[in-house]
Amino acid sequence: MSSRYNTVYSSAQLLLSLVFVLLMSGCGTTVHMTGTWKGNDAAPTGYHKVLIASLSSNLGARQTIETDLASALAKKGIVTGKSLDLFPPNFDPKNEASKQEMADKIRSEGYTAVLTTSLVNKESETRYVPGTMMYAPYPAYGWYGSFWGYYGYMYGATYSPGYYTTDKIYFLESNLYDLTKNGQLVWSGQSETYNPSNLASFGTAFAKTVSDALQNAGMLQR
Repeated sequence: MSSRYNTVYSSAQLLLSLVFVLLMSGCGTTVHMTGTWKGNDAAPTGYHKVLIASLSSNLGARQTIETDLASALAKKGIVTGKSLDLFPPNFDPKNEASKQEMADKIRSEGYTAVLTTSLVNKESETRYVPGTMMYAPYPAYGWYGSFWGYYGYMYGATYSPGYYTTDKIYFLESNLYDLTKNGQLVWSGQSETYNPSNLASFGTAFAKTVSDALQNAGMLQR
């Protein structure tokens, strides 16, 4: 009887481990918009050629965000460009001569709007995750009515103690500026992300969320 219990217990543990792996592999990064605004002066037909500029000192993050946004917008029929490909490494937006040079270059490339993204806030929240009891019962009748039956059932129970964990929350702001109207702000949206699993996963989720929000607001013209 003991070997039977051990076999069932091992099988149950293996099944629980497999379920856990499958659940974890399915987890991705979720990004949702917390609010959007649209100006009255936005082009009624939307914008077709958009320059994407991620305002970050982290080159890897900037590259990921601009590339993923360009890809997501391209799927919606929008022609895009990335600031990393257009602006020189030593570009200084506070230098008037340098800024004018880039403004002329952007205009000559035919862009009618610029989409910027920036991290506006980062929060940390500590919460308590209570302990849980996971059962691994074996397929037998009357397990509760006998000592060996109950012993075998409870032997397959695993208790996970509670613990504290810290959640990371990121708030990003995306702004769309109309270059035909002296760079006037015509659309803005703020997004919220909880515990992004990695930069690649975040970039994909963020790009889809923002591009969908722009499309829903009528800001994209095929």
